[in-house]
This record gives sequence, structure tokens and C-alpha cells, in this order.
Amino acid sequence: MLMDPAFGRVIARWREGDRDAFEEVVDRYGLQLLRTARLILRDEALAEDAIQETFLKAWQRIGSLHDEDPGPWLTRIAMNESISTYRRRHRFQALTERFGRLGGGKREVSSEARLDLAHALDQLTAEQRAAVALRYYQDLSVEETARVLKAPVDTVKSRLKTALRRLRELTGSEEAFG
Repeated sequence: MLMDPAFGRVIARWREGDRDAFEEVVDRYGLQLLRTARLILRDEALAEDAIQETFLKAWQRIGSLHDEDPGPWLTRIAMNESISTYRRRHRFQALTERFGRLGGGKREVSSEARLDLAHALDQLTAEQRAAVALRYYQDLSVEETARVLKAPVDTVKSRLKTALRRLRELTGSEEAFG
């Protein structure tokens, strides 16, 4: 996707190490990426950490951005960071619960929670939440979602189908997720 020439000059300055230009990029994409990370991680602090790491990696890897709009490139980095953060967090939680340090156990889904979409999203895998966030919250096509996630289109379709079926089960809503 081509970007407007004025913003192309900002990217060129960023490539040269201009921190002000980089700040313009952060201002332009930061909130969108943070929203996406929040949907995947379901934790404000973790989402902020993932986006901070996203922009650090973007600063370090600007050379891998070709003549294209940096939005999808940044989104791909943010998705990977969010999914990695989610996996690290849940591996730690699983270990601590296994050894009884948190005293937690499996929770039953109450009828109130069945109506809560946020809770339902928590029940999806990080990969499914990433696909749902891109497709339904950022309104990307399935093909664009696959490109951002660097996954085959059929894999993304399968993740979306499974995620939507699970959301329907958890929320008790047939018409909400069509």
C-alpha cells in the first residue's frame, strides 16, 4: 500500500535516525496498536509494555521497512509482541497454578459472564484473538489479516470460524457474531 508523499518524507527522516520523525510515527499509529494489543492481552499494563517493545523493535528494524505504508508492518510487530507476551504470561500462570502458588483453579463460566464479550475473548487463544481483533475491530479483510499475521488465508479463516463459534457458545448469542 502506498502512503502519502508527506508521510513518506517523515519515514525517510526516521530512516536517517530522526527521533522527531519517529515520534510522529508513534503519534500516528500508537493508539491503534495499543487498542489491538489490549484486545489480545486483555491487560492494560501488558498491552502498554507490548506496544513499547513494538516501537523499540520498529526503531531498531527500520531497515526492513520497504517503500510501503508502515501501518501493516507495525501491526505485524505489535501482533507478534502481543502474542509472545500472552504466551509468556500464561506459561508462568500455568506453572504457578500447578504448584499451588496462586491457589487458583478452573473457573466456571457464570451466566453473567456468558454475556460479557470481554470475558469471552479471554477464553480464546492469542492467535484467535489476534485474528478477531484485526478482522472485526480493525476491519481488515481476511486476506489483509493473513498478510499481517503472516499466516495462510485458510489458517486465518479457520481461526476466525473457531473463534466465532466459541464466542457464540460463551455469550449465548447466535446473531452477534455472524
